[in-house]
Amino acid sequence: MRVPRRVAGEAGGKAETILAAAERAFLASGFGAVTMDRIAREAGVSKATVYAHFTGKEELFGAIVARLSERRFGGFSVEALDPVDIEASLSAIARRYLDLVLSPEAISLNRIIVGEVTRFPVLGQVFWAAAPERQRVQIEAFLRRAAEAGSLAIPDARLAAEQFAALARGEIHLRSLLRLEDPGDPAALDAAAASAVATFLRAFQPG
Repeated sequence: MRVPRRVAGEAGGKAETILAAAERAFLASGFGAVTMDRIAREAGVSKATVYAHFTGKEELFGAIVARLSERRFGGFSVEALDPVDIEASLSAIARRYLDLVLSPEAISLNRIIVGEVTRFPVLGQVFWAAAPERQRVQIEAFLRRAAEAGSLAIPDARLAAEQFAALARGEIHLRSLLRLEDPGDPAALDAAAASAVATFLRAFQPG
């Protein structure tokens, strides 16, 4: 599996134009129905120019997922959080994480993945590497710092990061995917983040 060569949020230039056009096309029509010819037309460039930046549709899709992750989560400096003020720091991470996974773009991309991964299995790998894995690495890095500071007792930081993300997503993510809930309610997101942090701290605060 190739990791997208173009970093999400790349400033300016034809690559950014191609990414913006591809995002519009994929969100409007899914993965299978979109061709590289269409993306080139919408970007106002030749197909050769698209291939000069991205090796194929899968890499381009992964770059779009990474671009969204960068917009919603990447600009958030986990390194700047205080590992001693653990409740406030975890709350900030949980809230920002929910902002990402419940954003309209992320919900649409998730629906595309679920609907098309059977026909295009590589989409699952591309999506995982471009977003969930990156976010897990960031959360894990903070949890390691918190453990070193004595704020948390964590035997397995990677597993704990996965558990924290799962707690934050809760059922609100699935309900949003199924159109059973409006994911834009700030009060609901604050409550979900607070509940995730409280549960996590009960499990991992030093005794």
